[in-house]
Amino acid sequence: MPKAVHCTFRYRVGGRQCNMSLGAFPALKVADARRLALQHHRQVAYGIDPLEEKKQLKAMPRLETFFHAQYLLFIKLHKPSWHVDESLFRLHLAPIFGQKTFVEITPDMVIRYAAGKKASGFSAGMINQTLVLLGALFNRAHKWRLKNVPPARHLDIQYLKDPPKLNRYLSEEEHIKLFRELNRSKNHMLKFFIEFLLLTGARRNEAAQARWQDFDLENAVWAIPKTKSGQFRKLAITEAVLDLLRVVKQFHDQHSLENPCAYVFGNLKTGRPYQNLYRSWNKARCAAGLRDFRLHDLHHSFASILVNNGVSINEVQNLLGHASINTTKRYAHLAPETLRKSAQVAADVYSLAKRGAW
Repeated sequence: MPKAVHCTFRYRVGGRQCNMSLGAFPALKVADARRLALQHHRQVAYGIDPLEEKKQLKAMPRLETFFHAQYLLFIKLHKPSWHVDESLFRLHLAPIFGQKTFVEITPDMVIRYAAGKKASGFSAGMINQTLVLLGALFNRAHKWRLKNVPPARHLDIQYLKDPPKLNRYLSEEEHIKLFRELNRSKNHMLKFFIEFLLLTGARRNEAAQARWQDFDLENAVWAIPKTKSGQFRKLAITEAVLDLLRVVKQFHDQHSLENPCAYVFGNLKTGRPYQNLYRSWNKARCAAGLRDFRLHDLHHSFASILVNNGVSINEVQNLLGHASINTTKRYAHLAPETLRKSAQVAADVYSLAKRGAW
């Protein structure tokens, strides 16, 4: 069997004679070998050693290696929601870009990645989150001066247009329908969990991680060890919440196995928080005719009920644990009847003035 013919590029740099293998014929066509030789010739003309450049590219870490060895350690120190980045990278970016180096990732690859995700049914918001993370990886590697890593603008990332989300909250009739289905759910903890979210306005993860030791039932206070912002806060709870906690405690006592569960709304079989309530929640909401109602919308409902019953926006802000009142304003929705009554105030004043003029 004849030996393969190797194409070699010979050049001089710094007074040294160098030989660089371009590949073997016939896998490498003559025209391709000439094109590569021309590219390397241009590098030499600019004082760049092609062989040294090749060695540096081989030494560059792959994206997955950089993420776990450097970036993840960094965000664990500085970003309370680091687990979101870890999940986004593991589920979305790693399968496509994980084994590639920074210089191998091109704008065209990013476009095809976004198009593929959209074709798979992912929302524009989710795709944009992953693109933001990809850009952050490039910018952080560039800032840390990793050799030959360009900043994120090199990728020319174009974010997808995300249609505005329709904020949703429950009407009184929808409340009744939902709880009728929650009572029928095979997951008996679900109805307690949803009621707790409605009564407190707590975030899903805050409630899921709530432990019995976090509650001071005597003084009606819930100490939330870690909020979304990573801060500790205390929340005053109502008599209705205390009653609910007593019912849940009784349920624990009746159904717990050997060791009592430390988590208020935990899985009594494992003693740990539920990893995913989506299946049982989705079944209940669909049966209630509320397919478009999300768990997070319970947050909206809590704020809307308060505002529509005269609670000030500042008090709602404190109850929801928002750092900015602008965030609270996005959650609080005035019902049409409330707005109608407010507008009627102006109409009444105008009517009195009109009668006085007569």
